[in-house]
Amino acid sequence: MSFYNYLNIPKSCGVGSPIFKKTFYEIADLSTSDKKLFANNIKKITWQYSLKEENTNIKPYKDDLIDYPEIEIIEVELLSDTRLNRIAEIIMRAIPYPMLLIFKMQEKFKLYLAHQKISLSDSSKNTLEELIYTDWLDIDSHILKKLNIKEMRFTNFYDLYSDLVDAISIYQASAILPSTKNISGEEARNIITKIECIDQEIAAVRSKFKKETQFNRRIELNIQIKKLEQEKEDMIGEFEK
Repeated sequence: MSFYNYLNIPKSCGVGSPIFKKTFYEIADLSTSDKKLFANNIKKITWQYSLKEENTNIKPYKDDLIDYPEIEIIEVELLSDTRLNRIAEIIMRAIPYPMLLIFKMQEKFKLYLAHQKISLSDSSKNTLEELIYTDWLDIDSHILKKLNIKEMRFTNFYDLYSDLVDAISIYQASAILPSTKNISGEEARNIITKIECIDQEIAAVRSKFKKETQFNRRIELNIQIKKLEQEKEDMIGEFEK
């Protein structure tokens, strides 16, 4: 069973067209380092599906800040997985539509999504919100069963895309929390962000600890690490109640 079978996308949405790397060099005005990033890490980019009103009967959504006329599904076959967040950001900014971006390397997949808003300074451009992404997945990863679009809201493209974002967020939170049974997508994103911030603090203090030579200062740093670890443990424990 292929990855796309899990999504249950109507065949009428199929595109299957290549997107050449030079397209991003031109429309995204890439720096030399970003061009090298694309050249060294990307084998092929394919526009797999385009969900539009005419092939899904899902309504577009638009207000003062959001414009979701359709949803694109783009696959990037990789040579290596260096700086994927940067690559995802470039692709999502260059193609100003809500997108499910799929990185593929050998038999594994990594999924990226990000809500978008209309840029207040330039209505022709989009502003990305927080990148939401998975770890590397196997074809039998249980999250794939949660991505069946026919079990999501078809009210409009914003609601459908929000359901995809929430499904990925809750899945990612399940790696941290003892239970995600009654957690919302927003709650999942909040807890992931908080845990990541604490983990970054712990990593920074540990780095200082390794370099510190004064015994008293090492004790202080060790105590700080223990406090941060306890803060993380208490935060996770709140979801057990």
